[in-house]
Amino acid sequence: MAFPKGLLADHEKVVFDLKPHWVAIVPEVLWTLLIAGVWIVGHRLAQSRLDDVGGLEPGQVQIGIAIVALLAWFFLAVIPFLRWKFTHFVLTSDRLITREGIIAKHSKEIPLERINDVAFNQTVLERMLGAGDLMVESAGERGQTRISNVRKPEQVQLMIYKESEENNNRMMRPGVPATTGGAERSITDQIEALSRLKDQGVLSEEEFAQKKQELLGRL
Repeated sequence: MAFPKGLLADHEKVVFDLKPHWVAIVPEVLWTLLIAGVWIVGHRLAQSRLDDVGGLEPGQVQIGIAIVALLAWFFLAVIPFLRWKFTHFVLTSDRLITREGIIAKHSKEIPLERINDVAFNQTVLERMLGAGDLMVESAGERGQTRISNVRKPEQVQLMIYKESEENNNRMMRPGVPATTGGAERSITDQIEALSRLKDQGVLSEEEFAQKKQELLGRL
């Protein structure tokens, strides 16, 4: 499922929309194999032992084992897999977003102009698999944000730096095109962008009012 376009501003474009690397669901695969093995062994043992001892019905015990196995599989494998499936790591022309949650959603956003540094970390195995972790250093209360199991973190790091530089250039020169389509950003679009920065705490009320007046003076 792609990142909802309805959550983007009019001038905003998606640079990439990534899921965590498949290495993140290796534990769920291992749990599935383990539970399946235990289920098969338990099914056969229940059949042979109860036939020898008598008393309990083998079918009832096998049903009990199946229920326990399915519950374990659901909580240890299915739910973590769904969390992986509905997790997004998104870079747009304005911000860096991590969004997760199966039903209730939880989102973190970092405006590109607040990113101070991006570093990545890989073990030898992760380097072979093309996975790694990103550490995003940003101004404000959050400080450093760690994003785990990123696909090709070195390339992602370069893309974030590139988009941050382009975003800074747009902020310094408001009249340049905001999208690759070549259409110039209107004064209204620029005021909306400034309003978002104010809401995110990047601009104070005074700074927002001053820049808004500057833009309105061009009309």
